[in-house]
Amino acid sequence: MNLYLKNIKIISPEDGIDTVTDMLIVNGHISKIGNVKRIPKDTEEIDMKGKTAIPGIFDMHVHFRYPGQTHKEDLYSGSMSAANGGVTGVLCMPNTDPPIDSALIVKDIVDKTKELITDVEVSACATEKREGKKLSQLISLSDAGAVAFTDDGSPVSDPEIMRRVLEYSSQLKRPVIQHCEDMRLSDGGVINEGFISTVMGVNGIPEISETSVIARDIILTDFVKNSHYHIQHISCGKSVELLRNAKQKNINVTGEVCPHHFILTDKECLEYNVNAKMNPPLRTAEDVEQILEGLRDGTIDVICTDHAPHTEYEKNQGFYAAPFGIVGLETLVGLTYTYLVNTGIISFNDFIRKLSINPRKILNLEKVKIAEGEPANLSILNEKAKWKIDKKKFMSKSVNTPFDGFEVQCKPYCVINNDKIHFTKL
Repeated sequence: MNLYLKNIKIISPEDGIDTVTDMLIVNGHISKIGNVKRIPKDTEEIDMKGKTAIPGIFDMHVHFRYPGQTHKEDLYSGSMSAANGGVTGVLCMPNTDPPIDSALIVKDIVDKTKELITDVEVSACATEKREGKKLSQLISLSDAGAVAFTDDGSPVSDPEIMRRVLEYSSQLKRPVIQHCEDMRLSDGGVINEGFISTVMGVNGIPEISETSVIARDIILTDFVKNSHYHIQHISCGKSVELLRNAKQKNINVTGEVCPHHFILTDKECLEYNVNAKMNPPLRTAEDVEQILEGLRDGTIDVICTDHAPHTEYEKNQGFYAAPFGIVGLETLVGLTYTYLVNTGIISFNDFIRKLSINPRKILNLEKVKIAEGEPANLSILNEKAKWKIDKKKFMSKSVNTPFDGFEVQCKPYCVINNDKIHFTKL
């Protein structure tokens, strides 16, 4: 694939680039940045005036439901949903059916996704069947291609098991990614424990179910030298405080947050809105403010989606029976830009760091460089475009989102990766 991108703004903080120029891509690699004198035959010319190219966005928390639940999402539909949302790489979670706890399943996913436009990385179960009782074959999983270990959706509750996972992962140079929830404390809750849960008459999930696990695991990470612990989908202000304190002590802990946790509150659950039901749950306005401060001061490293597809039938079974989770790949860019960049919470350079650079650093993946001779891995955005989120335009198999109809700014225009291009249909 040969492309000639004219008048394109390129911003890449790691490469020290912030300029409007031309770019020639030949056979999927960046051939020239700047004045292009010779354009090969069969080159598609695209005027990119008003568009911004950044290193390809990477979402390090998605559920593509393979194997076992491909009626909700599959590897291809998930990849296209990502590309449609301006994302060029993802990390798949292992809470599938069966769980990704064998080298054969890891290798199967790696093999099946080689030709996709989206780079699909795999996380594998920290414990067998995600039961928290016995370590998975971590070395074999790593050798097969797993880049992280997690029992996502279930915590590793036993401190001795968590210690061993951290010890193995430190040798393998793989992060341990934790769903922070003490199930004994959450005890079947469905939304945040507080005023709203009381008004609705439903069981609540207290913040301590999250923060108590984080506090314990930080101590374990400090004990197991050279380990790396990553906190998934932070929902509580006190979780941000714990992460901040750990970083100040130079403990190797990182953390992520999803747009729904820095935009919405548990008030969205009123009237039993199933698309506001997620785990961890939406919290209070105070929690949102503390999360925003954690994004502003750099405490929170990554913005991701926890893209969790479910069918309308599953989501419409009633509030208690409905599964947790929402889709997010096709709303990530617009929501993050609108609620963080436009409001001055983070700069556009930090937008790039939290969406593209930091996820790959945490997962020890190859850095995306915008430079001559490098593979073209680009998310191209129309920063000034204002648009309305329309779930009917999603390429995901599922449309369970609370953001349908939201008016946002910064629209994905296209992605270029793996010698392929996809123009957004949003």
